[in-house]
Amino acid sequence: MFTTLLLTSLIAQPPKAVTHETENPLFKNLLDTGMPIGAGVKSQLPAPTLPDGLDAVKQKAAILKLIGDDYTFEDFTRKSAVAPQLVKFRDIEPSDPKAPARGVDSWFIVYGDMKAIDDEKFRDRITNVSRSEGKGHTLTKEDLTKRKILVPKGDREGFGFVEFDLIEKVKLSVTGRAIWSRTAESAVVAAEVDPRFAGDAEFPNQWRSIIKEGGESKLGPVQPWAGSAFYLKITQLAEPAGALFCEQHVVLVEPLGWFDGANLLRSKLPAVIQNNVRTMRREWAKQP
Repeated sequence: MFTTLLLTSLIAQPPKAVTHETENPLFKNLLDTGMPIGAGVKSQLPAPTLPDGLDAVKQKAAILKLIGDDYTFEDFTRKSAVAPQLVKFRDIEPSDPKAPARGVDSWFIVYGDMKAIDDEKFRDRITNVSRSEGKGHTLTKEDLTKRKILVPKGDREGFGFVEFDLIEKVKLSVTGRAIWSRTAESAVVAAEVDPRFAGDAEFPNQWRSIIKEGGESKLGPVQPWAGSAFYLKITQLAEPAGALFCEQHVVLVEPLGWFDGANLLRSKLPAVIQNNVRTMRREWAKQP
């Protein structure tokens, strides 16, 4: 009798909805707990502008609230490689005065088929467009086991080491962890500079100044870096047909030694983001 009642109860329970919070622990952690940005201090990333479950009217209302008087809805959502994107910067408090944390948020529209995101190679291309000139290494099972890090199962989680130049002023070397998740309405890629690799002999999280003297460049001394975290959420819009709403939210630690106190990120990043957005749009346009 008890067994029958238990089985009946289990069958009667509706299946749990698939959400990014349940499928992507890194995404959930960045929203709920945040990224470490200093001794005992963490910064939470903003919640998505477009959560799942919105109908066409609510999606449009959220986008109109976001763009305000900057653009019309028609201009922001037009099908063009040079359509506008919105970029906003945030100073994060509290943070280390010697290495303050910054927030960078961007929103834009691409056109394509959401099914393309299920292809691993395509997913890697659209999430790494900003590091096309860097060099990297995908960490192997042996790399992770050597460091007593649990080896991911499946293709939804991965680790990679990358070196690249930031605004021709800083050479960054970082090991990142990324997890992606998919629902019927959207996809999320969440990533962080993995703090377990701080001081690692092969794949360290560090930075060096790029010093230009007499027409030549040299690197300054190695400095540890607390890192960065971000997520990219791509949501299928009900209208216009084929439009995908992309939002990327980033937190990064900016040591004063990067730019000698100059506010270069705010002045240089918008152009970098614009170029990356146009590259991403072209990648989506290539898909069948």
